[in-house]
Amino acid sequence: MSVLLSYQHGFHAGNFADVLKHLVLCGTLDYMTRKPAPLLYVDSHAGAGCYRLDDERARKTAEARGGVLGLDWPALLAATPAPGRSLIGCYQKAVSPLLAQRQYPGSPLIARQLLREQDRLALFELHPQEHAALREAMGRDRRIRVQQEDGFRCQGLLPGVYKRALVLIDPPYEVKDDYDRAAELVIRLHRRMRGAVILLWYPVVSRERVRAMVQQLVAAGLADLWQSELGLQADNDGYGMTASGLLMLNPPWQLPEQLQQALPRVQEQLAPAYGFHRVESLTAGPG
Repeated sequence: MSVLLSYQHGFHAGNFADVLKHLVLCGTLDYMTRKPAPLLYVDSHAGAGCYRLDDERARKTAEARGGVLGLDWPALLAATPAPGRSLIGCYQKAVSPLLAQRQYPGSPLIARQLLREQDRLALFELHPQEHAALREAMGRDRRIRVQQEDGFRCQGLLPGVYKRALVLIDPPYEVKDDYDRAAELVIRLHRRMRGAVILLWYPVVSRERVRAMVQQLVAAGLADLWQSELGLQADNDGYGMTASGLLMLNPPWQLPEQLQQALPRVQEQLAPAYGFHRVESLTAGPG
């Protein structure tokens, strides 16, 4: 299997890809926690949970400066219409306490913060050091189960005792097979629990692989599938991530509109000259 990129998130925490991913995650959790029924949150590749922005790895790449640290929150909120403004405000509230300490929260910490007493979190991380850091970051929280297992096998948790679920699939894409495995996992999860909300993050390193992954999901007949992207520059043949995106299955009904309003303003701040954004419906909703 050929290696596409070497991905240790400590080098990339808080970058533009995290901004998009966590905007979507915050908006999804904000909506899903408005209903009283308990919710299961599954994170297939949870990472270390929390990252320092002043350690050697983060300083080496300085990617957070072109991501979350490059956001002018007051100007961003002022320029964004109301539905999108609420999305940005939710994200700001989730990350600001740790940013003040020169840290950035990974998806598990954001989910732990936004979820309620009746909800549960299942976090998968196979790498021994990342798993150990994740356990420490999560602390003693009875809602959370941290598993040192392959997150591509997390479908066994669904449907389980919970009638509502949100699954974030966020593999490192260190090998080309990760694109196929990620799409296959979405399909398996959907077959087991058709109402589950599934968020699949991907890097745009090879547009061809992204297109193939999208086609695989569309061909599987998945209804209510959306695609959102935020890019710093146009696709090219060079090495590295020029954009990132999320494929969103069964997203909250208002999330696409929120993103359509928020992403142009985020892009204007992070990549005004050559950046782009996208929010598109790939398949119609059920019925």
